[in-house]
Amino acid sequence: MLLFEYKQYIMYRVINQRKTSGSLFHYAHFICDCLFPEIINEFYSHKAIVRIKNISQTIGNFSIIYEEVMKIKNYEILEEDFYCLETKILEYKNKEEYIDKKYFDKFREYIFSIYKINHYDKTYPEVILIKRGGRINLIDDEYLKKINTNITTGKERREINNIDKLDKYLQKLYEEKYKSIYLENMPFEEQIKYFNNANLIICAHGACMANMFFCKEKTKIIEITCGIKWDFFDNISKILNLNHLKCVKNSFNEIINLVII
Repeated sequence: MLLFEYKQYIMYRVINQRKTSGSLFHYAHFICDCLFPEIINEFYSHKAIVRIKNISQTIGNFSIIYEEVMKIKNYEILEEDFYCLETKILEYKNKEEYIDKKYFDKFREYIFSIYKINHYDKTYPEVILIKRGGRINLIDDEYLKKINTNITTGKERREINNIDKLDKYLQKLYEEKYKSIYLENMPFEEQIKYFNNANLIICAHGACMANMFFCKEKTKIIEITCGIKWDFFDNISKILNLNHLKCVKNSFNEIINLVII
């Protein structure tokens, strides 16, 4: 199939040279380390790209989102076949080299144009609490599944203490303006719209915070840090002028104090 497709398209090889740890088939790294710099470098202007099928380079099941957003074909092939292809290797800088408002705006404008987001949608809640759902399959490819050892979920590592109590409190406080949501099986477009229309977001440190890219200016984000820090999330909030507050103690009272200030 690949050879047939190869005759149809001019294919470019891509090697992701990110400096940070983490896997591209995990949501935050897919958004920040793959989709963001590849949109900045206008990979969507090509017809097809090829990646190495290994744990370091695969974007796993997020290939579906990639093709939906970029409107191009995304292939992954074994390393020996990858280096046999006589095609150009596309290169780009690490995401840290694109920490600038003009690049953030370019990324946002492209995403918003794909999903035709250009106005405030009152059908979405003003206040959202991000809950963590069960494990989902990030890789369906049988070859990659056999060699993947990174199988824990954010819920197993980081969660808001007393989240059900917090959920009930926020429901009573904000009523119809509030909703608790799970993102694991939510379409990418819906995730964008929830974050774009919210004025207040409460979440534990994790992959969902990559969606800060899509927030309006001055959106209040309460991050329960769970002892973790990723500087790129701080860069997103600073450049986009978000009201990013960090809750270190992961206690109900501390979270509520940040909600009401």
